[in-house]
Amino acid sequence: MNRNERNILIVILLLLLLGLLFWRVGCGRRSGPLNVPESVNVSTSTLPAPSTTTVLPATIKPVSSETTKPKLPKSAANNSGTTAAGTPIPPKLELHKELIPKNIEIVRCYYSQDIVAPGTTFGFDVNGSGFTSEFEKMIKVESGHEHVLIKNLHLITTNQIHGDMEVGVEAKTGFIYPRVLIHDLPVFSAPEPFANVRRGEVLAVFFTNMEENGRGGTFRVITNLDDALSKTFRVDPDTAGIQVSNIEFSLPFIVNGHLQIGQGVPPGDHGLTVQIAGKEQYKRIGMIRIVRPNIGQTGFIQGLVAQEKYHRPGDEVQVYVQATGMTAQDVSGLDAKVDNFDLGKATFTYLSPIQLRVTFQSPTNTPPGSYGVQILDKTGQILFQKKDLFEMVPANWVASVQVTPPVKAGGASLLKVLGRDFSNEFIASFHIDVDEPGIVVGTVQRQDASTLTATIHVSPGVAPGDYWLHLSTNGQKISPPYGSIIKVDAGQ
Repeated sequence: MNRNERNILIVILLLLLLGLLFWRVGCGRRSGPLNVPESVNVSTSTLPAPSTTTVLPATIKPVSSETTKPKLPKSAANNSGTTAAGTPIPPKLELHKELIPKNIEIVRCYYSQDIVAPGTTFGFDVNGSGFTSEFEKMIKVESGHEHVLIKNLHLITTNQIHGDMEVGVEAKTGFIYPRVLIHDLPVFSAPEPFANVRRGEVLAVFFTNMEENGRGGTFRVITNLDDALSKTFRVDPDTAGIQVSNIEFSLPFIVNGHLQIGQGVPPGDHGLTVQIAGKEQYKRIGMIRIVRPNIGQTGFIQGLVAQEKYHRPGDEVQVYVQATGMTAQDVSGLDAKVDNFDLGKATFTYLSPIQLRVTFQSPTNTPPGSYGVQILDKTGQILFQKKDLFEMVPANWVASVQVTPPVKAGGASLLKVLGRDFSNEFIASFHIDVDEPGIVVGTVQRQDASTLTATIHVSPGVAPGDYWLHLSTNGQKISPPYGSIIKVDAGQ
């Protein structure tokens, strides 16, 4: 085997978390570099995987207006630089949460648009609990950017303050994290940003998927082009043997293309340059890197994704190994174990050159907690490991709430509380409280071990908007991982 055959192409996803930014345009979600054997594959940030690895379980989905709205990265910053791997650097703010009045909580910001151009005005919400007209007058909301202004803040519900985000024509390309201030001191910073992209500039370049043969894949450029600029758009590799083709435009913000890597590409770092109107707008070396395989002749294990995040003791736990260049024969050389507790012998199933499934049967005495997984070779060498990959949850665990069908002002609907192993004793102490007196939740009943139900009535005078359901048991607050904010639509 020659030197090139002993090496493997590793595609490092620039702006790893940017895949989360571009939910609207179909990007996948993944963290960490992706690697592909030179003789087999060129990896990307979104290796194919079952949909359950990137969405909530079918029966556990939030109900608010963000149900189908992917989220922005949590590590981007206002006009900041990026790390060597291209990940945006978050802002550093000292938050003075002690200034927030008692019984008021802020949980998120929600944007009606997530990628905009300068000169755009769009709506956004601050969501939380206990909002009053006095609190509305107490706070200011700022963008952290001198050319992005927040206007027309007004109270919609006890859980929602609405405003307009005005992005000035001079606003720079980058990520913007609004923050809430009291007495001119920040008390809350949005966990997710929105992005602004100037005409003719580039925000990010990242891979979206790879071909199973490992020699090609598609990439995406986030930019801002009109018809005239699109005719001047170019993506140039920095190395002979790497070819770019099939450029397709979805104006103004999205450009897709195909990348093919030839057999003669030498070891080392390689990248792409984006030119618009004859000027270099973006360049990143290291998007493609040559490294050695870590399993078999051509395989490289580079990621782990849990099929479902939350489990109960006794569940079957499935984890997907993201890889490149794997063969069915490589499976016999692998082992897996769970950190801090023995879940027994793992079963490996070969699915494709870029994916394996690992299955554990958890014992009924598995303690609640967070667990990581290690993938090892037969000598015990760790090939890949990921901490906090899945969680074992206790009985009476609450995942989320749903309202089906959506409830309107002046109407009623069915409220569902979803979780695991609900007991009659738990139901007897379980409470749902609402800040809005016009929303009334009836008696909670047990439909089955994973579903509680109750009727929800909304008075005609209740304003359309977001409302937070407060869950508790025996006086202890419950914070479902998938949220408990519901949306009330306007009545007819």
